[in-house]
Amino acid sequence: MARVAFIAHCLLNQNAKVEGGALRPAVWEPVLDLLQERGYAIRQMPCPELAFAGARRFWGVREQFDTPLYRRHCRRLASLVAAVMAQHVAADDDVVLIGIDSSPTMGVEFTCSSPTWSGKPDVGEDDSALVEGRGIFVEELEAVLAERGLPLPRRTGIRHWFPGYDPQEERRRLEALLA
Repeated sequence: MARVAFIAHCLLNQNAKVEGGALRPAVWEPVLDLLQERGYAIRQMPCPELAFAGARRFWGVREQFDTPLYRRHCRRLASLVAAVMAQHVAADDDVVLIGIDSSPTMGVEFTCSSPTWSGKPDVGEDDSALVEGRGIFVEELEAVLAERGLPLPRRTGIRHWFPGYDPQEERRRLEALLA
């Protein structure tokens, strides 16, 4: 039995984030170091936002991304991820998923929301908020896994964009996930 972590694209490539969104020049070391310490193979999931809107996009909220076109895009990518996950499930591997809490796409437990944004968020007052809920890609992946009769992997989201981010709390949450 292997240990396999399906991780958000930007954890291996911070430069895939929206303009100004990278907190490191390359990878998010705290997650990768812990996965390596625990003997997990890493499977990088695609970045739906990068594939949909390109590298020079601005950051947005869930309401901006929650369209039929973007959901179809996420569903196609989720189908590819589910096919790889299915191979690991069939081999009885230990599978986990690590997303990005605060992301409108890759949020696992939290996403960002604003009912008033309709364009680039630097116009007017920032009324976005972190709310409980999953990102659109994560929702579509869960739906595809259910359709295929596959179990949902244990999962969590990295919270490095949360106000008051606590690296020790995050490490404890990741260690519990990987135990």
